[in-house]
Amino acid sequence: MTEEQFWNQIDQARSGSASASPDRLKELLAPLSNNEVSDFGLIFYEKLCDLNTWRLWAAGNLIVGWMDQESFHYFRSWIIGKGREAFETARLDPDGLGPYIDDAELNNEPLEYVAVLLLLAHKQPGPRERTQRDADGEPTGVPFDESTLSKMFPKLAAQFE
Repeated sequence: MTEEQFWNQIDQARSGSASASPDRLKELLAPLSNNEVSDFGLIFYEKLCDLNTWRLWAAGNLIVGWMDQESFHYFRSWIIGKGREAFETARLDPDGLGPYIDDAELNNEPLEYVAVLLLLAHKQPGPRERTQRDADGEPTGVPFDESTLSKMFPKLAAQFE
């Protein structure tokens, strides 16, 4: 599965502007081969790793008030579920995430597990076993100071403070 195909699957699993539906994604992935499902799961997991930055965590804290490691993980799943444009915004300029926030629930935990559960049902190894990266490891970048969030993210501060 290519990255283009990955994002196409995410877009097809979205309804309107919402984050992708896990149930819809399961319908889309179920007919694919185990290798394709594994590739999808690996790309998803790698995207979670790509978003594991202190800067994005800081932006998430500003948006929702506070995030622990678990809620930050599920926030990243939600972002991926919003599609490529939201993912790139989160990766490159988290201050630009405001227009994507259309729901108070910024959590799409089940989305991450669609490919994992499909593979498990076929007694196949999960996609995480194919990478050395850790989506829940220490975020990259410089840890943030809560007192500077408004300066770091002026657009988000204007929208959410």
